[in-house]
Amino acid sequence: MTDWTQGYVSANGLEVFYRRTGAGSGKPPLLLLHGYVDSGQCWTAVARTLEDTFDLIMPDARGHGRTRGPINDMLLDILAADAAAVIQALGLGKVFLFGHSMGGMTALAVAANHPGLIHAAVLEDPPFMLPNPYIVTEEMAAQFRADVRDTLALHDLPLADRIARCRAEQPHWPDEEVLPWAESKGEFDPEILQQRTRFRAYPWRDALSRVSCPLLLITADVVEGALIIPELADEAAQRCPTCEVAHIAGAGHSIHRDRSVEMLRRVRSFFGRLMPA
Repeated sequence: MTDWTQGYVSANGLEVFYRRTGAGSGKPPLLLLHGYVDSGQCWTAVARTLEDTFDLIMPDARGHGRTRGPINDMLLDILAADAAAVIQALGLGKVFLFGHSMGGMTALAVAANHPGLIHAAVLEDPPFMLPNPYIVTEEMAAQFRADVRDTLALHDLPLADRIARCRAEQPHWPDEEVLPWAESKGEFDPEILQQRTRFRAYPWRDALSRVSCPLLLITADVVEGALIIPELADEAAQRCPTCEVAHIAGAGHSIHRDRSVEMLRRVRSFFGRLMPA
């Protein structure tokens, strides 16, 4: 990690903070897009595994981490425009994308809206939700309010308490995942908490139908907390002929933390078949 760089890049009205493993290395660029209330730092363990092959760029999304600028509407099309602007501002050319949760939806939106910028994308358990168009029931609204209160309370805890909570709730996570997770939960702008339903309202079916590049949708076990049910994974493959699906057993929503070896083996295989000559 000693050769990694970090800094800010002006992109789409933001000062986007990013970490990078291989600037000037000539390796294919791979943009890693993190999940909701995570940060680019949460990709550290993944990046250490993949840096031998890729130049990895880990930006903090709008309203997250150290990125500075307006929140505006946290719409997926805006987050995709942010990612596209980072790719262009850093002069990366065509990139590979790998996104988790919110980042997976962002990667999908980049593939649909900015096809000339990417070779292929991996979507890790993005929130493809039913029904779509999204309808919020009173029960769902109550759960949303409870989630906001819990996330805000986590944000306001001292770092040591956030670390302890992560270790208690995710005892199987590797140690190197704990500190980035805990730090990210104190860095996000609380204003984003009221906009979470905007991710779930994204018209993912339409987006999938507009994607022409190769996609890998990685799913896990719903009983462990994963979001995508098998029926939606099947539908995604039907709507997007270039989409293949891989299921990682024994993992929940954070597949790259729960089953890192199995997942990254699959990611390497997928991207390896598509590396530019």
